[in-house]
This record gives sequence, structure tokens and C-alpha cells, in this order.
Amino acid sequence: MAKEKVYLLINSKATVSPDKLVYLKDIGEVYCTNENLKRDIENIRVGEKHNKEDWGYMNAIEISRKVLNKYPNIDLELIGETEVLIEYKSKEEKKPLWEFIKVAFVCAVLFFGAGLAIINFHEDVNTSKTMKELYYTFTGEKKDNPLLLVIPYSLGIGVGVMTFFTRVLSPSQRRRKEPGPMEIELYLYDKDMEESILNDTKNKKGF
Repeated sequence: MAKEKVYLLINSKATVSPDKLVYLKDIGEVYCTNENLKRDIENIRVGEKHNKEDWGYMNAIEISRKVLNKYPNIDLELIGETEVLIEYKSKEEKKPLWEFIKVAFVCAVLFFGAGLAIINFHEDVNTSKTMKELYYTFTGEKKDNPLLLVIPYSLGIGVGVMTFFTRVLSPSQRRRKEPGPMEIELYLYDKDMEESILNDTKNKKGF
């Protein structure tokens, strides 16, 4: 008799409440033509409760062993990741006012920080003198504050930054869905952080 084929897709990361047991459905997806078997495998316990928020680790061998111990007559095939990082994290209450305050504070810090960076850059390269020289070159007049060049230049900096960090003004719908440079940097930061935590957790478990 042919064995029942079962596919197990393991996620790279899973978030579980620390006061709950960890089941297979929390860390991956199961595919099988037998719906009853699929449901039973999804509800196999693969991890215990944690008393506090923490990080955990599990590899494909551990998961396969738990599944095959309960269902030794299935043909199990693993796809996806070979190890999963488990984040034991309690559900946070949404606090709209506090979230707004944090976002406003970060925006203010970034705004003034970027402003100071731009000012310091222009002081270092002596942009004021450059503007005066350019104005004199094109008009033949000397002015201490050539607004005809300074105003378009200032507006150009703002428009340039907005264009670089957002695709809202793009006529292409595909382009508007693309992540911006800041989103990509945050994504890479999260990936590097998770990889570092995964390595530390594996070392603590002796892998």
C-alpha cells in the first residue's frame, strides 16, 4: 500500500504567544490530499510554553522526528526553510495616541537632523560663495543674497528628497508599489538581526 504523501513548508520565522503551546501550524504549512490527516499533523505539538518573552529555535530534523513519531507510515517531504526562528511575544495592546507621539517624535528628529546635515554640508563646501559666483557669471551683477538661484535650489533639494524616498507621484502603478530605500534598509536590518539572533540561539542550544 502506497504511503500518504505529506508536504511540509517550514517558515523562516514564527511568532507565538509565550503562554501557549507551539503547534506545527504555528511554524509552517501542511499540504496533504487527506484533509483529516492534514488537520491532525497541523495540530502536532512541537514546542512547550515559555514563561516570558524570548527567542527559540527549531530545525527541520526536530520537526520531522516529531511528525514521524506520530505518523511513521507517511511519506514526508520538507520544503522551504531548514530551520525556524521562534519569537515568543505577547500580543500588544494598540495605543493610537502613544503610536502617534512616537511617530511624531521620530519625524521631528529626522527633519531637524536632516536639516542640520544639509546646512553643515553647504557650509563645508561654501555653497553661499558658489551661488554668488554663479549669479555674477550669468548676470554680471554682484549680490550678497542671489535669491534668483537660492530659492530654486532650495526647492530642488526638497523635491529631490521627496522623489528619491517616495513613488507616490509616479504615474506607474507598479512603480508606486515598489519599496523605497528606507523600507529596503529596514528590511535588511530585520533580516540581519534575525540571522544574528538565530545564530546566538543555536549556539546556546549547542548546535
